[in-house]
Amino acid sequence: MLHAGLLLLGTVAMAAAPADPSGPLPTPADVMRLHFIDVGQGAATLVELPCGAMLIDAGGEDGGEFHSNDRLAAYLAAFFARRTDLSNRLDVLLLTHPHIDHVRGALPTLEAYTVGAFVDNGQTPVQEDAALAMVAVRAWLDAHPTVPTLVVTTDDLPADGAPLRHPSLDPFGVCRGVDPAVGVLWGHAPHDPGWGEDDYNKARYDNENNHSVVTRIDFGAASVLITGDLEEVAIRDLVSSPAAAALDVDIYVVGHHGSHNGTTRDLLAAMTPAWAVLQMGPAARHGAWTAWQYGHPRQPTIALLAEEVSSPREPVTHLVGIGVKRFADTIIDDAIYATGWDGTVVIEADAAGIIRLGAPDVR
Repeated sequence: MLHAGLLLLGTVAMAAAPADPSGPLPTPADVMRLHFIDVGQGAATLVELPCGAMLIDAGGEDGGEFHSNDRLAAYLAAFFARRTDLSNRLDVLLLTHPHIDHVRGALPTLEAYTVGAFVDNGQTPVQEDAALAMVAVRAWLDAHPTVPTLVVTTDDLPADGAPLRHPSLDPFGVCRGVDPAVGVLWGHAPHDPGWGEDDYNKARYDNENNHSVVTRIDFGAASVLITGDLEEVAIRDLVSSPAAAALDVDIYVVGHHGSHNGTTRDLLAAMTPAWAVLQMGPAARHGAWTAWQYGHPRQPTIALLAEEVSSPREPVTHLVGIGVKRFADTIIDDAIYATGWDGTVVIEADAAGIIRLGAPDVR
């Protein structure tokens, strides 16, 4: 049965303005802003803090008239034009895993801005386009040895389940009375845990999605979890690990662009999220490597989110995938937002845990 806030309709979508919870937040400098940049089918999350910023993933769709690198570059330029105090510096660039829709814009970002540290899972991509992109990133890092690099593996995770802390992950100190905390709960598994084969007779261990760096960020009482493209078999191990105690967060950045295999009921039960954000392209843009081609986001995932996400939004109607290249209009009245529906999404959170929508730097 579908949740009351998730109803499949016909084929004509209606748009409505999202709800903005009432009550003023503190001044902008006293909040964490999460910018989920519209890079089409892909992911790029800019984490804006009072005294710094980090970028998690820099990929996206490229084809026809849409070029994610241009979108990302324009957004970062507008952001730094507003935050002149940051002097064009990203304290951290973190890539969850080496797929092109997460790494396409990494090299241009390294070339355009000062980057304090680089973090990834250390994997060599299988995809040819991603391999070329990462070879260029590695060459840049080799030519700039003063930029610290950190490779995250599951062997590095604390045995007690606490998030992995490291200066390259969390260079942020106390600022305006808040000390943001950035930690990692998953990374590259150096040895096959026995994940078996998928439906296409391919080893799940060879799927780079399952080695995604999973990042938790806390800003006072507000928290967010970014799982990259982690899939069911790795999610199962994460949820059953000691790290499960650190999964309870306010904001969930929905895994694998809302695919059917990137979110599970057990994961949501461990998180108890109040808000959820999906990063994918619009269903209206047809072609290879698009949300339309994959059917993202999938209806079962949206139904799970509707059951678990605890905050509301003004009811809207959006296209949700019911299969590859097949969509149906769906009413959403929970705090589930998506770049493919809403464009760039900005969520603001203060140290007291008050969360609301913010204004993007580029609409």
